[in-house]
Amino acid sequence: MAKKEKKAKVATITTKSGESLKVFEELNDFETFLRGEVEDNEFDHVHCKAKYYPPFVLHESHDDPEKIKDTNNSHNKKFVRHLHQHVEKHLLKDIREMFQNPDLKFKNKSKEETFEKITWHYADESELNAKKFRIQLDVTCTHDGAMVDVDYRTEPIAAQEPVI
Repeated sequence: MAKKEKKAKVATITTKSGESLKVFEELNDFETFLRGEVEDNEFDHVHCKAKYYPPFVLHESHDDPEKIKDTNNSHNKKFVRHLHQHVEKHLLKDIREMFQNPDLKFKNKSKEETFEKITWHYADESELNAKKFRIQLDVTCTHDGAMVDVDYRTEPIAAQEPVI
């Protein structure tokens, strides 16, 4: 008997500007979607989001979202440190591998911290299949839970603009 395919948990919403936006509930579904866009050569104009519990949080709670501690939020230094490591060592690395570009370093990094949330901004420019594009990733965690928001956006770069 064949294993039942797990359906991706994704919602498509329309923003105020009329843009259709996919919102993923799991990191694996998000990464699978991005890989598909790269394989289909439609990677240079993508905007999607992911809202998920980081793997280290799920591991700690034995994959049960009900058992996630209330202290896993942007006020917890250990949570923030582990989340930053997850983003730098796993999420960005996976994106770099998707584009088969080890030079994609996300050099333009910044961190925005308020009482309500912490947001890391990553941006860089790259080229794949003779298409130049700008990639931007915003990762946000809030003070009221362990759920992480990832906003992923790529935009094509016109031929006359120089690539950094």
